[in-house]
Amino acid sequence: MTVTVPSERMAACMALLRRADGPLTAAAIAAALAIPGERETQRRRVREVIDALRLADKAWIVADTIQGYWLTTDEAVWRAWDESRAIEAKRTLGESHKRTKMLTDRGQGLLFVAAPRCGLG
Repeated sequence: MTVTVPSERMAACMALLRRADGPLTAAAIAAALAIPGERETQRRRVREVIDALRLADKAWIVADTIQGYWLTTDEAVWRAWDESRAIEAKRTLGESHKRTKMLTDRGQGLLFVAAPRCGLG
């Protein structure tokens, strides 16, 4: 699913990141950009803006779950962050594959069949 982010919002976010003295949380960015909604909705909208900036401007915006988002000019920092994202994506895909296999495997899959239950079990 492709999300269209208004260019004005992208420009405002980029200006905000450039002016920042350090990392900005999604909540701080949402407040500065006047993004409406509940906390989770705001967080998702901020992530959409950041993703659009990464694609459109090739901006080196890195993030972590504690500090937030920030711009970097250090290619090594960008590459390390980008590689960590790829590793996490592979880990998530592997876990998803393993769970799907457990559900469809003849031996294990029978454990998860929605069969009528009797007694306490």
